[in-house]
Parts: sequence; structure tokens; C-alpha cells
Amino acid sequence: MKRIPTWLIMAGFGVSAGSSESAASGFMVRENSAASVATVFAGNASRADEVATVFNNPAGMSWLAGTQTQIGGTGVFPSINFEGEATVFGTPIPADNSRNNGQFALIPHAYAVFDLHERLKAGLAITVPFGNTIDYSEAWSGRYVNIKTAALSIDINPNVSYKLTDRVAIAGGVSLQYLKLDLSSKIPQFLIFGDPTAPDGGFLLEVDNWGWGFNLGLLAEPWDGTKIGLTYRSGIDHGMTGTLNFDPTTSPLLGLVDGPADTDTSVPASITGGITHQLTENFSVSLDAQFTQWNTFKQVVVNSNNPTFVFHEEYEDTWMVSIGGVYRLNQDWTLRAGVGFDESPTPDAYRDTGVPDKDRYMVGVGFGYQIAPSVSLDVGYAHYFAAGHATMNESVNRIEPITGLVILNGRYDNAMNYLSISLRTAL
Repeated sequence: MKRIPTWLIMAGFGVSAGSSESAASGFMVRENSAASVATVFAGNASRADEVATVFNNPAGMSWLAGTQTQIGGTGVFPSINFEGEATVFGTPIPADNSRNNGQFALIPHAYAVFDLHERLKAGLAITVPFGNTIDYSEAWSGRYVNIKTAALSIDINPNVSYKLTDRVAIAGGVSLQYLKLDLSSKIPQFLIFGDPTAPDGGFLLEVDNWGWGFNLGLLAEPWDGTKIGLTYRSGIDHGMTGTLNFDPTTSPLLGLVDGPADTDTSVPASITGGITHQLTENFSVSLDAQFTQWNTFKQVVVNSNNPTFVFHEEYEDTWMVSIGGVYRLNQDWTLRAGVGFDESPTPDAYRDTGVPDKDRYMVGVGFGYQIAPSVSLDVGYAHYFAAGHATMNESVNRIEPITGLVILNGRYDNAMNYLSISLRTAL
């Protein structure tokens, strides 16, 4: 049997692997406290009423009294369902698309803040700012484009805040960030070799890296009852290394070789502004807007023992806006709610199955309960629903890249549910 040129296989493989990887690293996780989930992030830059401000706007630490801690986690319950088919010469290939492809995930968070001086505060945030897991059945229609995309990040972020005056504080910090990506897909050997009995080949790419970034914050209270906040978080470049391995069923005639692999991946910078106003003694409203610089994510180059390949994602800058309120019912109970809109960075022409995202609306509710004078519990729930169906019908990534003969068409019905719990203590 004739050997398939390696460069041809890898050129196609590059599009498939790159699409999944870039989408995974492009998924921002903001759900870093129960109060944030309940208000869908309204007030993150300006409320300064919980220890999570260490990450959201560290200048807010200057409005917290003494030493405080906060720990908790957010459960993610995604519903990601594909409706459609893949065809070869117009004929559908056998497939099973009945599976919910979204995977449950738990997002932990931990914060601490303490005094260094009368006007100087220090804090530490441990969060998961980026992540994604989508796992398709090996029998689904798009198995030759993607089977699994998984991303995990951990961000360790120490900060300091200095109160310039009684009404203005500035802050800054550094982030030590870990990012890990796992990607897998199938290879249609039945088409490559013209043999309907040939088993599918497949690959698994696993890479990771530690990277550095920084963040800045400003919070001002120009008059009693109104806070205005601004915060910037830098992008982080990850020079990722790991392995690229192929399934045992992958034919040696394809010329694909197991071994080390590396790629450069970046997570985006963001800037957030917000205002919180105390309407009454017990009721405040907040408005936040966040701009994320996704347009820096255009292409990724993957190197291995196989020929180097390049792929394109063409992400676009996005805005997130939200408005929320906090009502103190009595000394023990606090009620929270919010609504928001979040843009997707993925244009229709480059959407991939790793993160089949679409613009979305967000609604959140929650409460806080004072368990003891120095201990409080926060609970938040949010539901996100897509502003329309994410489709593959216009995307260049709907075409299986090695032979170009398998074409995926269809749409997604997506929704996300979040349940978050945080426990706060004052020492």
C-alpha cells in the first residue's frame, strides 16, 4: 500500500488540533465567588465588600477591616447538545449525537487579606481564571474534528493595596499561572486508504506551562455611598510543552510519530470598570463593564517530531456588561441578584467544536447569611442561555482537515448553570 506523505497528514491535523486547543484556552472563567455568581459580576470592580476583591479589584482590600479569609467553590452544570450530521459526498456517516457533551466541573477559590500598615494591605487570591471541558462520544458526527478538549488553569495572585487618601486606593499584584491543555480527535483512515473496514486512527496532544502576568487596580469613593473602580489584568504568554501521541490503531503508513510537542498559547488581557451606589442604607446597585482583548489570539504554531503546522482562530475582542443589586434584609440575611450580557470571541466563520460558544444572557440570584459574628455563608446561582444557536454551517472548522471529504453541519443548543458557595471569616 502506498505511503501517505507526512506533510499532507500533518497539514490537516494541524487545523483540527489547533482549533480545539485555541478554543479551550479562550474560555474565561469569572465565577470566582458566590456573590459574583449571584450578581453576575456586577460590582466586582467597585463593591469591595468581600475578600474576592483581592482578585477582582485588589484596591478594594483597603475597604476591608482587619484579617479576612474566603474559601469556596462553584459547580458548573453545562448542557451542550449538537443537532446535525456529518456527510461524505453528501451521504451522512453513522453517528450518535444523543450525549450531553458538557462536563461537570468544580471551580475552587480561596482568598486572604491582612494588614501590613495603617494604609497598606496585602492579599492572596487562588483562582481558576480559564478552563473548559467538552467531551464528545467517539461515535458523534464530528469525531474527525474533535473528541475531547480540556483546559485547566490555576492562578496564584499576591497583591498589595495602598490607600492614598481616605477616599482613593491603588493596588497591584503578580500572577503565577499554570495552564494545561488536552486535545484528542479521530483520523478517518477508511477514507485515506479507501477501505471501509479500516479502523479510525487518533491522536492525543497534552501540553502545559507556568507563566507570569500582572494586574493593577484603582478604587475611589468620591462621595459617601458611591465607589468607582477600575482594574487591569495583563495577558499571559504560555510556552507550552508536552507530548503528541497517536492511537495504536493509527497506521504507520501515515508517517506520524509519537514524541514531544510544544506550542505558544496566550490568554488575553482584560480591563474592567464598575460603579456601586448606595441608594438607601440597605440597598445598593452596581454596574460593571469588562473589555477582553481576544484579538491577540489569531494563530498558534505546533511543533513536534512531525512537520510544523500553523492554524488560525481569528478571535475578536469582546464586552461583558452586567447590573446587579444587593439588599440587606436584616443583620443576618443579605439578598443579591443581577443580569448581564456576555459576547463570544468566536466569529461564525471560525467557530470550532472545542468551545461552540455564542453570545449569552446571564441571570443570577443568591443570598448571604451571617452564621456567627465572624463567619458568614454566601450562596449564588446563575443561569446563562445563548442568544441564538451556535452553528457550524459557516465555519471553516466544519471540514475534516486530512481528506476534506467529511463535512460537519448543524447547530448547538447550549445552556449553563452555576451553583456557588463561599465561606467568609474575619479574624
